[in-house]
Amino acid sequence: MPAPRPRPFFLDVILRGVRFFYLLWGGLLLATLAYYGRLRAPDGLWHWPELARSVSGPWGRGLALGIGLTMLLAALFEIWELVDRMLVHFMHDHEREP
Repeated sequence: MPAPRPRPFFLDVILRGVRFFYLLWGGLLLATLAYYGRLRAPDGLWHWPELARSVSGPWGRGLALGIGLTMLLAALFEIWELVDRMLVHFMHDHEREP
């Protein structure tokens, strides 16, 4: 089975950058809403009051805070990978020049 071709450098940088901003923005939003108690269950979820109360309660807030912090940690790893990829790409090109 042939090895998959790597993505072009600029497409990879753009995709990693978008993923980083998605994880950062989503993690900050979710963690902030959960920490300050502003997390609310959607109106459609109130058809099942037990589920809506569990999402709005302390366990639901704690779960949302954990997911938000996990997203922030993933954003940190993503920017680490992005910077590493860019440094390897540019330093490798720099070493090839005569």
